[in-house]
Amino acid sequence: MCFTNNFGGYKKDMPEKLQRFMTLLGTEKDEDDAGEKAAKKIAAELKLRRDDIPDFSVFNDTDNRLGLAQLNQYLFSTEHNPPIGDQVHHDMNAPLSHYFIHTSLKSYFTGSQFLERYSNEPIIDALKQGVRVVELDLRPCGKDGICVSGHRWNSKNPLKLETCLDSIKDHAFTPGRSYPVIITFKDGLTQDLQSKATQMINEIFGNMVYYHDPHRLGEFPSPSDLRNKILISRRPPKELLFANDDDQTVVVQNGNETQQEAADQNYQSLVAFHAVEPSGMLLQALTTDKVIQRPGWYETDVISFTQKRFLRTRPKKGKLIMNAPYKPQRAWMHGAQMIALSRQEDKEKLWLMQGMFRANGGCGYVKKPDFLLNASPGGVFYPTVNPEVKKTLKVKVYMGDGWSKDFKKLGRLTKPELYVLISIAGVPHDEKIKRTTVKSNEWPMSKKEKTEKKNREWIPTWGEEFTFPLTYPDLALLNIQVYDHEIAADGFGGQTCLPVSELKEGIRAVPLYDEKGERCSSTMLLMRFRFSTN
Repeated sequence: MCFTNNFGGYKKDMPEKLQRFMTLLGTEKDEDDAGEKAAKKIAAELKLRRDDIPDFSVFNDTDNRLGLAQLNQYLFSTEHNPPIGDQVHHDMNAPLSHYFIHTSLKSYFTGSQFLERYSNEPIIDALKQGVRVVELDLRPCGKDGICVSGHRWNSKNPLKLETCLDSIKDHAFTPGRSYPVIITFKDGLTQDLQSKATQMINEIFGNMVYYHDPHRLGEFPSPSDLRNKILISRRPPKELLFANDDDQTVVVQNGNETQQEAADQNYQSLVAFHAVEPSGMLLQALTTDKVIQRPGWYETDVISFTQKRFLRTRPKKGKLIMNAPYKPQRAWMHGAQMIALSRQEDKEKLWLMQGMFRANGGCGYVKKPDFLLNASPGGVFYPTVNPEVKKTLKVKVYMGDGWSKDFKKLGRLTKPELYVLISIAGVPHDEKIKRTTVKSNEWPMSKKEKTEKKNREWIPTWGEEFTFPLTYPDLALLNIQVYDHEIAADGFGGQTCLPVSELKEGIRAVPLYDEKGERCSSTMLLMRFRFSTN
């Protein structure tokens, strides 16, 4: 009754999804009258947006109420009723080092690096999905050419540097995605080839290239200052703990100074900054599952370091093909700006990466929480020390739809029995995994409806709620996965990952994505999000 009190229409033939949802709300045992409040909240949202969405502008003629037909259209629409916003809303005027940046690893790989297949297409796809840091390994090719390749000995179907740069220029920026793109080079080029690469970069990008004045005092420019600019970053040939930006020929490796081969001066002038790559104890602390109860100096100091300098992490060498214990959230909670992940490997970690950068309108830059930027060297933030619950997130899964269109293989042999995994990825104290019961189609059906049963088995209803206490909600990601329960191996039925700090409270239509991170055409979950402050 809660929705019929607030909306008009549908005296008969109410759509099944809406009828199921209203029934679920009617059975809620909630001391705060959740059903009635949800109906009023949605009615208020619809009235506020009726000028923006033409279909919602017409009221019921008899009682000036919006109709249930409009409610049905709005409630289950991932476009009109999404779980997070799609606009840039962070302060984009802080120094570039104050942001997490969407980064890809070996951006030119088309599949497993073991198969050695390279193309410019993955670069284009990554840029379209919001990646802002593209990695290219440069190798001598032929008599005097420059190719992009993972290994020096790969000479089959070489991928030319010029092809990659042209693709980046064509796809780096759109009207809604104008913040800078960083190209990270790792090269073993001679000075002559470095000079040739410099000429190629300048010819293709022209004044799009940002030249950083090494004598400039103060902090690095902001993403707003660098709109539509290309920044060149160079990976040092060795893994470093610290780097010396004032003298690029000297680096520090495990406490010992080593001399690098001098680079072509014009090539070196292209480099806007060097991103330090950790090794040894620091690499382990920043990337693995190991929970460290008491931070070492190398962990607390790195948070201060990343307030002004750039840190990049990647899976440990030799682990790219296997499922490495690499956790991007470990590096984020230390302030590392660039967490490099292959877009072809480690799919569940890639989902976390995609979830993180759905924040801030998907622009590829997410401002770090204040506690990572304001910590002093003497009182540096460290999230495993004396955590206190700051917020509690309640997640309710009502129902879902769309699997019959996007996941036709599910239920091919037996009727689908779906369940939802809900988890938090973040600081160690916040990480928890919850699971709904397994549901098939249990809705009462008429004789006529039973003849169409195959088309009705794909709208499971759960009505189950889960609670997640959060000590650092600004670093938390809500990971949602759907599976079809099978005896042998559960079938995949979609996933999404959402930044907790961006969640809109209330009942929302949550779109799901496939294993590659592509958005499904129809599959969605109807969920409710609520926060309480401790």
